[in-house]
Amino acid sequence: MNQKSYNFIRSFFSEYYRRHYSPEAPSKMEKREFGFSLFEGIMLRHKSISNPEELKNFLEASTPMDAYYSCAYYESPTAEMDRKGWLGADLIFDVDADHIPTRCDKVHDEWVCSSCGFVGKGVTPEKCPICYGEKFNVTTWPCETCLESAKAETIKLLDMLMDDFGFSDKEINVFFSGHRGYHVQIESETILSLDATARKEIVDYVTGLGFNAEPLESAQRIFCGWGKRSHVGVLEFIRKAEESDLRKIGIKRNAAKAIIQNKNVLLEKWASGAWWGVKGVGPETIRRLMEH
Repeated sequence: MNQKSYNFIRSFFSEYYRRHYSPEAPSKMEKREFGFSLFEGIMLRHKSISNPEELKNFLEASTPMDAYYSCAYYESPTAEMDRKGWLGADLIFDVDADHIPTRCDKVHDEWVCSSCGFVGKGVTPEKCPICYGEKFNVTTWPCETCLESAKAETIKLLDMLMDDFGFSDKEINVFFSGHRGYHVQIESETILSLDATARKEIVDYVTGLGFNAEPLESAQRIFCGWGKRSHVGVLEFIRKAEESDLRKIGIKRNAAKAIIQNKNVLLEKWASGAWWGVKGVGPETIRRLMEH
């Protein structure tokens, strides 16, 4: 970027901070660390901001490209990391289309192995299929399909946080990440002091880690948590599925035909929590439906 373009962009940032920016301060902002990335290539860390007006004045004076605040709370936000005095932290989820397989990613997403130069499209693999290298240069581009996929996953997450964990909408903030997804932030006293193990337990629950996809034998288990979520998901999938959709998820041809031929009966039984009794549709078929 030449100097003229650099000055032009910076002038727009400056005008925005002066004339249009209305700070929406996070809770307990005086206990958070703020950071700012400047146009000069400098990163300012360990800043403390006490109130929204102070934040606005700082932005107008320094005109940063990016501004950040910590999800953690500290006794001394301006101190070095080992001297800050950790008090607690919000719970943050990062929902990014980069990690959601979509049909469009093979069109506009490209990765190049840093070791051998092999080029591929779509979701970046953990290892290069040629040299097994683990470092890649990735080029991604957002499109409407990507953003919609991230939005749909974010809505699922919000439903889970409120229905399963009992958080209120006043405790949850949703922000566009600036690229291809959303950040979901929970500010709650019940979260504040949780340690890393407890937070991992929440993440494991949200991602369904360890969920048993075996067919449920009791209708009472379908009205809460992952049991309900799996139950409703399978119901919607069966309702819309064609035989080809069933085959794609590994259901054998005869079982797929049985589902299509007896779809209304199966839907009624599934809605009541009693999936059994449909000829040709056994536990293995139901398990594949639930895993999908």
